[in-house]
Amino acid sequence: MNATSAAPSHLDDGEAGVLDDSTPLGLDVGGALLTERLTTLLGDDVDDVRPDSPDERPPAPGRVQALVTALIVFGPLAGVVAAIVSLFGHGVDALDLVLAVVFYAIAGHGVTAGFHRMLAHRGFKARRGTKIALSIAGSLAFEGAAIGWVANHRQHHAYTDRPGDPHSPHLGDGGPWSKTKGAIHAHVGWLFDDRTTDVARWAPDLAADRDLVVISNLFPVFCVVSLGLPALLGWAISGTAAGALGAFVWAGLVRVFVLQHATFAVNSVCHIWGKRPFRTRSADRATNFAPLALLSMGENWHNLHHSNPRLARHGVDRRQLDSTARFIRLLELVGLVSQVRWPTREQLDAKRNEGCRAPRRRRDVVPVDR
Repeated sequence: MNATSAAPSHLDDGEAGVLDDSTPLGLDVGGALLTERLTTLLGDDVDDVRPDSPDERPPAPGRVQALVTALIVFGPLAGVVAAIVSLFGHGVDALDLVLAVVFYAIAGHGVTAGFHRMLAHRGFKARRGTKIALSIAGSLAFEGAAIGWVANHRQHHAYTDRPGDPHSPHLGDGGPWSKTKGAIHAHVGWLFDDRTTDVARWAPDLAADRDLVVISNLFPVFCVVSLGLPALLGWAISGTAAGALGAFVWAGLVRVFVLQHATFAVNSVCHIWGKRPFRTRSADRATNFAPLALLSMGENWHNLHHSNPRLARHGVDRRQLDSTARFIRLLELVGLVSQVRWPTREQLDAKRNEGCRAPRRRRDVVPVDR
């Protein structure tokens, strides 16, 4: 167990992995009072130990919040229906598809590089402007405010597939429909849980960051921008109301729907189906599910991520597309981010399961060994 001093034995490696080197002294994270800054993941000796009080979450705000969540989650479905109808009419314009891909890439990498690998796991350090830009981009994805997103994700890592995990598909009652209900819960059902994640407990570092507090408070505004800007560009480029409407449907609603469900699938599919080449904690069932690589921008290599949560690269083997890692590499090359936690061969070999030999590597733009 490597830390600047001995950490509480009931803090597990997943929980330690959500903290960065600048975690302030005395942070109450997951019921463990940290007396020193954690600098590395804790070892496997705490594999079967659960942090304290997983279900002590504050009550949810109520019906209004549930209605807002329903609108955010199911509203884009209206765009999918409209898109299907339009396909039988005049098809889809190239402009709509181009705008959809562009906004998908911006919002998607805002979530994967910004919310996830930067804020939740401190996989790299970004300049202030870069941090703000990535956090705003992630806010365009309709997946919640930055601080709340990170708090949920950190709790997921602390209790992965055990009581306390906000969206595990494996916590059913064992009945005939248990697996189906678990998959639905992990995909979207957990969003309507009657409990919320305690930000003060799971993301106090972000709650103390004024930039992120402002960005999180402006989340509703960014939702409007996320739908309005494609429509505005569609009108400006085409000069017609039909162009604005088409962009609103395809680059707005359809794009949000696909991106949301690509993210939701990481929570559900990547804990049910796929391969497990790397060791995780005993209860953790995170998998690599290759078909999601493009849409999830590399988040689908979920088994590696749960094996080494702080790494900035998830797709580490041959033919494992990870556009987020390449994006982070580009930011590093131009000096916008630093202290990137690239994987080393030693790290990967130490966690690789027996019988899952590392494939021969090809030359790669994202380094494995520094």
